[in-house]
Amino acid sequence: MTMEASAEPVLEQADEQVAAKPVRRRIRPRDVRWIRAAAELAGTFLICAAIYLSYIFGQMTMGQASVVLPVLGTALTYLVVTAMLGGVSGGHFNPAVTVAAMFTSQISMVDGLIYIVAQVIGAIGAGAIAVALVPVSKSVPAAKWLILSVNGFSGGSPTADSLALRHITFGAPMAIVVELIGCIIVVATAITTLRSDGRARRNHALYTGLAYGVGVLVTYPITCSGLNPARSTGIAIFAQSKHMAVSPISQLWLFWICPLLAASLVALVIIMTSIVTDNMAMRAMGAATDAQPEAQAQVDAFAATGVQAQTGADAQADAFAPAGAKTQDQSAQASPAPVESPAADAADTVTPADTSAQTVDVSALSDVDAGQDADASKNADANQHAVAHVDAGTIPDLQAEPLHTASEKEDSDVEPKDKPTED
Repeated sequence: MTMEASAEPVLEQADEQVAAKPVRRRIRPRDVRWIRAAAELAGTFLICAAIYLSYIFGQMTMGQASVVLPVLGTALTYLVVTAMLGGVSGGHFNPAVTVAAMFTSQISMVDGLIYIVAQVIGAIGAGAIAVALVPVSKSVPAAKWLILSVNGFSGGSPTADSLALRHITFGAPMAIVVELIGCIIVVATAITTLRSDGRARRNHALYTGLAYGVGVLVTYPITCSGLNPARSTGIAIFAQSKHMAVSPISQLWLFWICPLLAASLVALVIIMTSIVTDNMAMRAMGAATDAQPEAQAQVDAFAATGVQAQTGADAQADAFAPAGAKTQDQSAQASPAPVESPAADAADTVTPADTSAQTVDVSALSDVDAGQDADASKNADANQHAVAHVDAGTIPDLQAEPLHTASEKEDSDVEPKDKPTED
């Protein structure tokens, strides 16, 4: 008793210590909204700065416009930056990707708007640095440098000068088509490599880089590869005052509408696919759920049939004995004791006459016997008719015995003791 009493306070103290101990939760950078927004800002800045500078100085150094350097530069830039910061923010770095993630519920509306603002700010900062670093002289103005990095179509296309010699231009329809195709490739790849909660998968960086490389390969000769509204906005703002052939701001609408339209189409396809697959899964579950009661009902019916058959056999076996007993009772009731006729009683009570002292007349005896035989035959026919009537009625198996008169018994059974002797 003393040991139990002393142990209870110790256990209570231990429980209080465990309850009072604070639970430490590890806070990751992804759990903080502003850290994720800062990662988007920094990533977009690095990507846009690398693209601007590679397009400007790389093309001028090579002496001619080529699509190889933009393709490799864009693909590697997105791959590296997404691998660095994708684990923090999900690696969007593109307002179109963020809009698609908002539509598919991979990111909240508030976080999506913050992401877009951070992306545009990062691209603007990169554009300011790129324009500030461009060397300018009287023979080589800033417009000549920026034409290879500013997004545009028709007169603002990077191939506008070479096409003008052949009187050919890439108009807005062509620019819309190629930008829409390239943006669909980029957005679809980025969204499908994100988890349902917006986190980047392991292959997100690699597939994103490859998608941007394919998009640049399709769009660079016509629009200088927009594919990203933030990237188009950052350089357009600072190139507006550099006396470009076509105002970059006036053509900026196309590089916002096409990516956002592509994001909406991708999100719509994903949502419809999810609805269809969910309906198919629900139908399959419903069919399986409906099949289970049917199978159970069949099993129950089979078991009930077996039980009923066994019960029926037992009932038949149980009913057979009473039926047999009842049949025996009915047969016993149907075959009562033989009915004794009054004539038979009279015949039994009649005592044989003493013929010892009487003289028998043979002729008279023969006549009496013939009459008695006729009466006996009539009585037999009547008895047979009565028996047939009884068989057809309620008392079966009734047999009537022929009646015997005293004279017949005297003639047949009793022989005269004293016969006259002939001398």
